[in-house]
Amino acid sequence: MPDTDTLERPGTQAATGLRVDRDTLLTAVRAVRQTVERRNTIPILSNVLLRVENGLLTICASDLDHWSRRQIAYEGQPIDTTVEAERLLTAIDTLRPGAIDIGYLHGALTIKQGRSTRKLMTMPSTDFPVSKAMADSTGFAIDAAPLLRVLETARVCVSQEETRYYLCGVFLHIEDSHLIAASTDGHRVVQVKHPAPVGSEGMPDSIIGTKAVSLICAMLADLPEGSQVEVSINDKGFAVSAGRASIAGKLVDATYPQYRRVLRFDHASTLEIQSTEWDRSIRAAGSASDGKTRAVRLELDGGRCEAIGSAADGGRSIEPMDGSYNGPEIVTGVNLIYAQSIAKIFGPTPKLSIGFGSQAPDLIMITSDDRPGVIAGVMPMRA
Repeated sequence: MPDTDTLERPGTQAATGLRVDRDTLLTAVRAVRQTVERRNTIPILSNVLLRVENGLLTICASDLDHWSRRQIAYEGQPIDTTVEAERLLTAIDTLRPGAIDIGYLHGALTIKQGRSTRKLMTMPSTDFPVSKAMADSTGFAIDAAPLLRVLETARVCVSQEETRYYLCGVFLHIEDSHLIAASTDGHRVVQVKHPAPVGSEGMPDSIIGTKAVSLICAMLADLPEGSQVEVSINDKGFAVSAGRASIAGKLVDATYPQYRRVLRFDHASTLEIQSTEWDRSIRAAGSASDGKTRAVRLELDGGRCEAIGSAADGGRSIEPMDGSYNGPEIVTGVNLIYAQSIAKIFGPTPKLSIGFGSQAPDLIMITSDDRPGVIAGVMPMRA
């Protein structure tokens, strides 16, 4: 056997090459990778774009409906190519913190750090889909923290049924000097109000899809405290940007239903209860469930508040609730999963005001003392 090492290694004489910080690049690739669909029939959509623009390295991913971009500082020569997102992420993740050198030659991307070398095959950037420029859009600035809170709250009730695609997203509109975000899946509904940012007047009613909301929330959560974001919306698409990060995409092309027709405030009775106690009671009553029966029975009168759960095999759980009820004796039921999700909207500390209508199908309305801009509701069920 020959004494020399005959293992072929990636070439080091790259026509173009740049240097970036490994952790910074890793964070950017992880962020945009969320846009990439794991299963698709178009190979270029499995790739991320690496392109130098305006003196920064842009990392971009797309699924043809959304575009996620992050920009980071670099040193060296420009680059313009695409590489498979998962392989790039793995290649960077297995390197140590510090500077890494990226070279591009003859359709191959070479990543080097000391003696560590990775070679990844590429596809031309000309194949990568380009997002359309926003035209005739309404633009405004808003603090990242309240926007994140609005979207995180509103998306709790987004539908997962693709047959009703118009419910698969958060509905945004401007009314009475407020930015209103809402969602419903037909069983639950939530509406969140926030003072309308300056410049948002005239914003068209918009449905931001489930995936887009997740991407925006992930971006907002990564921003430093006190950050502001720029939002642009027209009748077809949206763009949200902050510093070197941006998300753009298409809106859901549909008309959102009149969800507020079920929001009634003429309650026949009201239960005042701490959010943690409501959640605990519902979970305790649901402990007897076999997974098939998700209904929790509520029995309420002036001196008794109980949550009762049962199973098809005869299992049963009775849990008293430490709350104050005002109204006539009622017996109703709620889906324990939906009831718990509504409680989480308000957090663990506030007192909930739960209103019950006079008719059996009336929506059970929930508000809290510390989030006056949030209204939630859950449909009653037999229990």
